[in-house]
Amino acid sequence: MAGYPWTALATVAALSIYIWTIMRVGRARGQFGVPAPAMDGPPDFLRAIRVQANTVEQLVAFLPLLWLFAVAWGDRAAAAVGAVWCVGRILYAVGYYRAAERRSLGFSVSALAAVVLLLGVFGGAVMALG
Repeated sequence: MAGYPWTALATVAALSIYIWTIMRVGRARGQFGVPAPAMDGPPDFLRAIRVQANTVEQLVAFLPLLWLFAVAWGDRAAAAVGAVWCVGRILYAVGYYRAAERRSLGFSVSALAAVVLLLGVFGGAVMALG
């Protein structure tokens, strides 16, 4: 980790966002009386579930792309793109918690960051081929 402290911090930030979304689901279960393992309830509960589920869906691609990008392009560059992804996920969550229609900006920001990571990893791999 010594060579990638900024990428490690971006990873911690992303996982902290995920933990925050998990806690929001737990709070929503109590607030709306939705016992586990039920996945249905009022719209506010369903939005909390969708934010958490979408966040884990995005993490599956984000984390390996982030670290591969760091290897290809450097620690600070990866962390900068990772920070943009994190901001996007926060915007997505806050918007979606308010109304489903308000999730688009945050989704777009985090999706753009993921595409940058993907293209960067692809480009770095192609360049490494020589």
